[in-house]
Amino acid sequence: MTQENYVGNTLHEKEFGENKIPSLFKKYAVPGIISMLFISAQIMIDGLIVSNMLGATALAGVNIVSPLYSLLMAVIIVIGIGSQTLVSIGQGEGDYVKSKNAMTTGIATVTGVCILLGIVLIAWDEPIVKALGANENLVPFASDYLRGIFVFIVGIGYSMFNDYMLRSLGKPSVAMLLMSSAVILNTLLSIVFIQFTNMGVYGVGLATTIAFSISGLISTLILVSARRKIRLFSGKVKTKVLAAILYNGSSEGVNEFAAGITVFLFNVTLMEYVGQQGVEAFAVINYIYLMGICLLIGSSDAIIPIMSFNYGAKKFNRCRKLLHFTAGVNLAVGLVIALILWVFNKSIINVFFDDASADTMLLASSGAVVYAIAFLFNGFNILASGFFTAIADAKRSVIISSLRGFVIIAIMLYVIPRTIGVDYIWYAVPIAEVVTLVISFSLYRKQTRRWRA
Repeated sequence: MTQENYVGNTLHEKEFGENKIPSLFKKYAVPGIISMLFISAQIMIDGLIVSNMLGATALAGVNIVSPLYSLLMAVIIVIGIGSQTLVSIGQGEGDYVKSKNAMTTGIATVTGVCILLGIVLIAWDEPIVKALGANENLVPFASDYLRGIFVFIVGIGYSMFNDYMLRSLGKPSVAMLLMSSAVILNTLLSIVFIQFTNMGVYGVGLATTIAFSISGLISTLILVSARRKIRLFSGKVKTKVLAAILYNGSSEGVNEFAAGITVFLFNVTLMEYVGQQGVEAFAVINYIYLMGICLLIGSSDAIIPIMSFNYGAKKFNRCRKLLHFTAGVNLAVGLVIALILWVFNKSIINVFFDDASADTMLLASSGAVVYAIAFLFNGFNILASGFFTAIADAKRSVIISSLRGFVIIAIMLYVIPRTIGVDYIWYAVPIAEVVTLVISFSLYRKQTRRWRA
């Protein structure tokens, strides 16, 4: 796309198509990484608040509900990433009607899905948490947390969806500010609700709802009132556009939904072979693991609008350069996370527990060391999945997401305890990442050969 093609277009479109890759990454991916840092910090801070102020059993109860929250995030990510891809490709093609319709259809779908999901989960909270594996000790905590976090999930949905839209319209710093502010407010409210109102884990869930609803309201006002060609609610809701959104975003939704499935599978397996101590240990490992994963997702997701724009503009060489640069960043981040877990795993775990047994501490420590191996490989797999999403190739992205997210893990969780013993159960995650990496690289090579042809 030449300079004259930018007449009438916005500044961020010119940046997407012409600026140097490192400067683009710095401007757009760094805020994305910082936002995910805050989100991952929230995951760990919530865990610290619950475990230290309410105990290890309360933390295990909250962890039981995490698959449902992952389900919510999966739905929003499907719609958000799918809409973002269409908005950005439309801008690259110069088709602003396509971009407007994608944004409007996306926000309308988020509204409907969140309302329906909230009603169902709150109406049948206790049977649902029992189905997720909660025993009699965990049901009260799990049920309270579920009712708190899902009392007004439309606000959470708007906050997350609008984050993608702000990035696609060249506002990564605004998105970062809103997300980080929501996390800080969530943390403060969680402490207040536990310490001064005696709400317990219900207060922790309610704090999340309130904080992110405020963020969602502010971001909605920005997107509605902004003077630009593409605005929230400026297009039309179309079923064909919705189908394209769901298709393009399906793979990234699988990533989030797979996290919930993995938690469920580990909880059920550990409860069967180890008992409640195993679930408590996994709760801490999962918090640490998700914090690291958020950093890798932050860099990979942040480049999607840039990748989609250049793909729409048929600038394939820029797509390749952007992918290679981000791969190097993810490798460096993965190495740092792995080293931290290998060296400081016991210190990190001690921060979470003050009432856990020695067996629980040992389980968590050994699991964290094994999980660290996965960070040597998962950055490439997460990036590969995001890359195929950005170029509207959801099929290959779903393959990658499904394999690393739950398919191989489910097989390993069935095989490992029954063959070599439950002590090796933590190796399910690194094995899934290594196998997926081989397939990811093969799919990437096939795609880039098409571009050269």
